[in-house]
Amino acid sequence: MMNFNFRLKIYIGVAIFLIISLLYKDSQPVKELPEIGNIPQFEFTNSDGNTVTLDNLKGKVWVADFIFTTCTMACPMMTGNMNIVHKKFKKNDNVRLVSISVYPEYDTPEVLKNYASQYDADTEKWLFLTGKEDAVKDIIRDGFKIGDYEDIIFHSEKFALVDKKGIIRAYYNGMKSEDMKQLKKDINALLKQDA
Repeated sequence: MMNFNFRLKIYIGVAIFLIISLLYKDSQPVKELPEIGNIPQFEFTNSDGNTVTLDNLKGKVWVADFIFTTCTMACPMMTGNMNIVHKKFKKNDNVRLVSISVYPEYDTPEVLKNYASQYDADTEKWLFLTGKEDAVKDIIRDGFKIGDYEDIIFHSEKFALVDKKGIIRAYYNGMKSEDMKQLKKDINALLKQDA
């Protein structure tokens, strides 16, 4: 009998400790994401043939990556991971995903439209962009500061999280599922922060 009471007290003690730990964790403020740099003004063409500028994304939390449609190495996995994020936030009008082609001479709006359809992408919320090679180089060098802007086909595997003001707040490895989990949490944090 005493043995049972002792065990019961231990179980109750452990339960109380776990509850307090969870409450304490939930009460902790969300870690503030740093401001890494501003995205400069740009002008690209989306998969519907319409012009997209930075102003079209102001007021939205967005995630950007660099891909090309004929890539058989990193791009399919990156785009698959971007699609997971797309499905999670598809119904949220305050979130956009942006995939910029690093092979613009091949990736015309029509090619991008076909590519987007392979992922069942809502191209109002997930933008596939193409443009002049110099413009892509400029945004890589002066904006995102990721990848090789001299030979843009050697693109980065990173995703960049951008806030509603056009400021980069974090980078993630677009090949890692753990990074995608953190990205989703950070999108939610920015949505609450900028509400």
